[in-house]
Amino acid sequence: MKIIAVSLVALLAATPALAQEAPAAAPVGARVEVRVGWDRPVTTLELFDDTVTYKDSAGKSGVSYGGEVGYDVMVGGFGTIGAYAGIDGSSVRDCVSYTTAERFCIKAGRNITAGVRVGHMISATALLYAKAGYSNGSTTLTDRDLDAPENDLREKLTRDGFHLGAGVEMGLSQNVYGKLEYVYTNYNGFEATDAKLDADRHQVVAGVGVRF
Repeated sequence: MKIIAVSLVALLAATPALAQEAPAAAPVGARVEVRVGWDRPVTTLELFDDTVTYKDSAGKSGVSYGGEVGYDVMVGGFGTIGAYAGIDGSSVRDCVSYTTAERFCIKAGRNITAGVRVGHMISATALLYAKAGYSNGSTTLTDRDLDAPENDLREKLTRDGFHLGAGVEMGLSQNVYGKLEYVYTNYNGFEATDAKLDADRHQVVAGVGVRF
């Protein structure tokens, strides 16, 4: 995480110098980018009956990595609107051992996004934007029995949801831009008569892209 933070500071500090060397990319047209950053999925469990409610949340941090494609058009000279689609992976994995022979793990999988973003030029090279759209995330559950491997279980779950985000995109050259954004994702939970399981996600990512 420290390496990512240092890289972001260096990127933002270098932007004025890069902007002087070449004209900044106009934030319109087709684009493709790679991205990496901090990822924290959080699960919340509620157990309840007629008189008592139990609620507990747990999360773990890791690294998110992936890419995004999009297309933006200029609106009114100082604003933009566009559509995008992306896919991210995650390093987040958490395990617990029930006994010396049994181990249960949960692994955050790929996350697919699609949505719309709107932006406003806050300087000649910087675009401030907000984004919102659809998400589909996957999680892999594994239960290993070292004494009886034939009892091992592996299941992949996928859930739909939505995401909201905001960020800053900065033109670095005629065709290249850098960005920093925060995204919150909420996935549809599981619900039974006496229990409810919800999942959400927090991400801070940096990206570098090319416009065509």
